[in-house]
Amino acid sequence: MNKEELLKNLPIREAKERAILLDIAEKTLEAINPYALVLNELKKLDSSKYEHIFIIGTGKGASKMAEAAEKNFGKKITEGFITIPQNEPSPNLKRIKYINASHPLPNQNGVRGAKEILRIARLADKNDLVITLISGGGSALMPLPIKGITLKQKIAITSLLLKSGANINEINTVRKHMSQIKGGNLASAIYPATCLNLVISDVLGDDLSAIASGPVSPDPTTIEDALKIFKKYKITPPKNLQETPKTIKNVTSKILANHETAALTAKRIASKHNPKILDSHLEGDCNRKASEIMKKIKKGLYILTGETTVKITGKGKGGRNQQFVLACLRNAPKNTTILSIGTDGVDGICPENIAGAIASTSTPRTNIETYLKNNDSYHFFKKNGGLIKTGPTGTNLGDLILIKT
Repeated sequence: MNKEELLKNLPIREAKERAILLDIAEKTLEAINPYALVLNELKKLDSSKYEHIFIIGTGKGASKMAEAAEKNFGKKITEGFITIPQNEPSPNLKRIKYINASHPLPNQNGVRGAKEILRIARLADKNDLVITLISGGGSALMPLPIKGITLKQKIAITSLLLKSGANINEINTVRKHMSQIKGGNLASAIYPATCLNLVISDVLGDDLSAIASGPVSPDPTTIEDALKIFKKYKITPPKNLQETPKTIKNVTSKILANHETAALTAKRIASKHNPKILDSHLEGDCNRKASEIMKKIKKGLYILTGETTVKITGKGKGGRNQQFVLACLRNAPKNTTILSIGTDGVDGICPENIAGAIASTSTPRTNIETYLKNNDSYHFFKKNGGLIKTGPTGTNLGDLILIKT
């Protein structure tokens, strides 16, 4: 994390307040690394009854999850493959192969990876074990459009939904009905083998059918649900949407961490500051939520986790975390410091890799409304300071917000 840059040339008191929040955020990211979570879970497993073990997975936590699987099983792994974000450091893997794909909009590398994952799933027989390692970001990182829909079409639809302010559940509902692998289709390919599904959740409520678009979970949504979302956001749907499996067999799923994990971890790390978890399931419009929260806070340290949404109406650059901090800044009382980051280290679409932003008393408030309306929070913080850079974190538990007054 670029802490030194973020603390430069600040008044002593303000630098101290920022340092407290940056330290809590950095230590929280370290503590929620999925490697230990997966390793501890796999140590409980008796793998001796299976002829072959296959490891497949996708998402922003897939690298660390796969490293833990290799540490536990070693040469017992018959074959494995994961798709991970581009620009992520190469994972330390010997038996499990991987490919770097793009997020939030998919690319051809993601398609290649999805095809390889599907191939391995179909290799597994009734006496085999397939371990699926699933985390947020998997929807974009493992694309495999159904026949009649091109990747270009899928990218265009995803882009329109993102700009329209659709929430992650709505976006994933649409994705599932355009995919050969999402919405339980991967589970169908794995059967009759046994599947252990290990999940790092970035979805409020931990809906397994929504996390990475639920590749090994039964899908309660229908084509009709997807069409309603197209209609809601005034987007023309493709003609050949596909229904998804409503039942699956031989799959056991375990959620290893979620938004609440991030909130409780931050609270433990910040214990000497008597922190209060204000909300561990934050959702809704970013600007509106920022205004509501600023009215609630008093003296103290507050923690929030979840995932807001931003309706794109301008042509600027930024992400929901940068936008949230900027929206808070409008009504922030004196001596308030606000930090908001994506726990995956990625916030929106920016000219450089940005995790989020931090602002405090000395942050200028000139033209805030203009920047907010143009969805240009990135350039506001680029000009005035406050852009947080963590690089890829190896996990994805939604957003972490810290507010100190």
